[in-house]
Amino acid sequence: MVKEDLRLVRRVPAGRRAVTRLALGVDVVDEFLFDGLEWWELIDPADGDEQPAAALAAVRPGENIVRLVGLVAPGGRTDLAVQVLISLVDALRAGPARRLVAAPLAHGEELLRRAGFGPFDDGSYAVEL
Repeated sequence: MVKEDLRLVRRVPAGRRAVTRLALGVDVVDEFLFDGLEWWELIDPADGDEQPAAALAAVRPGENIVRLVGLVAPGGRTDLAVQVLISLVDALRAGPARRLVAAPLAHGEELLRRAGFGPFDDGSYAVEL
């Protein structure tokens, strides 16, 4: 019997910021990493709070457009990066924003396509929410 991983995406709670910094490879407390950004983590709900997220995404919220500004998945695990993006899109659909925008050179065009993003006239990739 194969165990299927059950993962969910959630905003990083304030109490998990230290774990998030470890996952990002940042040793010092840098509030700039959190000021003005929303961090979302892909987690296994069965794991304890000391376990780092499987993948992380950071967005700069906006009234109509949310911008993807960071994406972290361990060891080049693009499957986890795609999973966190798909789950993030689903979570953001509950809010007021209408579009999630990403820079293809920063995040990888193929990865963005696999997560449902498509090209826009300005050179960015986006997904309608």
